[in-house]
Amino acid sequence: MMNLPEFVNQRYQIKQELGCNQTGGRITYLTTDTTTQTPVVTKQYQFANWAEYDSYHREIELLQQLNHPSIPRYLDSFETENGFCLVQEYKNAPSLAQTQLWTIEEIKFIAKSVLQVLVYLQKQVPPIIHRDIKPENILVERNTTQLKVYLVDFGFARSGYGNVAVSSAVKGTLGFMPPEQLFNRELTEASDLYSLGATLICLLTNTKSNDIGKLIDENYRINFKKLIPNLEPAFVKWLEKMVEPKLQHRFPNAETALKVLDCLEYPENNFTTQPIDSSNKKPKKIFAKVTIASLSLIALYTTIAALKTWGENKWLNSRIELEMSRSSARKKHLQQVLLQTGQCPRCDLSNVNLTYANLESVNLKDATLEGAVLNNANLHHAKLWKTNLAGADLTSAKLSETDLRGAKLRYADLHSANLLGANLGYANLENASLSDGNLQDANLWGANLAYAKLQNANLKNANLWGVDLLRAELENANLENANLENVKLDGVNLKGANLKEANLKDAVIKLDKRYNYRNINLENADLEGANLEGIHLEDANMLGAYLKNANLREASLEGADLRGANLANSNLSKAFLRGANLRGVNLRGANIEGANFRDSDLKGAILPDGTIHP
Repeated sequence: MMNLPEFVNQRYQIKQELGCNQTGGRITYLTTDTTTQTPVVTKQYQFANWAEYDSYHREIELLQQLNHPSIPRYLDSFETENGFCLVQEYKNAPSLAQTQLWTIEEIKFIAKSVLQVLVYLQKQVPPIIHRDIKPENILVERNTTQLKVYLVDFGFARSGYGNVAVSSAVKGTLGFMPPEQLFNRELTEASDLYSLGATLICLLTNTKSNDIGKLIDENYRINFKKLIPNLEPAFVKWLEKMVEPKLQHRFPNAETALKVLDCLEYPENNFTTQPIDSSNKKPKKIFAKVTIASLSLIALYTTIAALKTWGENKWLNSRIELEMSRSSARKKHLQQVLLQTGQCPRCDLSNVNLTYANLESVNLKDATLEGAVLNNANLHHAKLWKTNLAGADLTSAKLSETDLRGAKLRYADLHSANLLGANLGYANLENASLSDGNLQDANLWGANLAYAKLQNANLKNANLWGVDLLRAELENANLENANLENVKLDGVNLKGANLKEANLKDAVIKLDKRYNYRNINLENADLEGANLEGIHLEDANMLGAYLKNANLREASLEGADLRGANLANSNLSKAFLRGANLRGVNLRGANIEGANFRDSDLKGAILPDGTIHP
């Protein structure tokens, strides 16, 4: 039996090995989260030295900022003796590297799905380049209705453009790397298109990943047309443009490539649903009508490719306008269904106006918008009490002053949403993404924010009384004047957060030791009675903080600014306060046994016995 490592201390139990990359020092396991009893993927990175640590650490930081249904979510990471582990969502789907027969319709769907992910990545600021798109890194789940496509392994991904360092090794997979990546030249948004095109050619020609090099000539051009003689010429031309060796001859970005591919799919150009014939047999005699139709398709593509901008293509504009009008009509119908029945799961309601909509008045069961697409929708002042919005896409939605009390928002995407003054009392926001969102003056009283992502969120004046923030991500969040009384901050990431004048009275604070909390802003924060045992707040701004009766046993406050802070009756035994600014601090009745005050400034401080330090 294989000798598998143990991750039980980190709550993950290994079930089986899924893959092993000896060169990259990476082993992937299917594991079970013993807390939630759900299957997850755990990737163990084993280093001979720590020189590679920074690159893998960047992968974690990159995955933490991504939120797309076709990218497995980042869940956790932890250190091991000789590396660390990355935990992500588990998708029970095989990769494209596994031998399967695909129809052209399915291959087109896969192409569009990956392009949509690339559009999302390229719209990040700065844009993200995956750098390792290949059949092994695309998972496809087949069911009776449609395919589900996932892009995985962001180990080589990078934010922004530029060159790979000359001293570093070229990272990627031979045969799928565009020439500019192979030669350490500047990468652009067109670089990943080459890799996707090579992947699609593998599917079309039944070529294994290891054999893709056999199709590449000395000019780095992939020769595939002779292997698929029956493939539509327009689609062939599109593929050729995807894998153009010269960067300037490729589509400039994923959005353009996707638009052209969409343009090719019209009634006169339907693809066959039969498996592809990748044999080298000579095609049967083509009749005159088919020849004329094929020539027409080539002429159409030539016309499209010759245009410099999409605005010049009148035919395309008319098609877009028609689709937009149809889409608008569908959305209006769905909107009426929602308002009449309160039920519209997985509906596409992006950009709709539901201002002041009242789903509470629907005299049926609780309203359901589970998995619905509501990005950029206007839900200002809407009544969504107890509405099921689990997994819904609410990116950039307008939810100011919306009533979301008791709403089910597990795994919902609220990235950049405006929740100014929204009422989220007792809402379930477990694993929801609220990064960059505006939650100023919002009511989150009693809400469940366990594992939620709140990086860069604005929570100024928000009411979080009794909130569960188990392992939530609050990096750089603005919590100024927020009410965090009785809040549970177990394992939370508050790196760089602003807690100025926040009320943390009786809060249970246990910060994750993996994060560095230097420079955190707790100015004038109310931390009366808070349990801060063993906390690391080096260089923190705690000017005027109220820490009466707080437990700071073995806390590290090196270099912290505690001027004027009230630490009366607090427990500072074995606390590390070296170099801290304690001018005018109130330490009356405090327990300072074994505390380290070396190099700290205690001028004017009230000492535990009531005397004033000179």
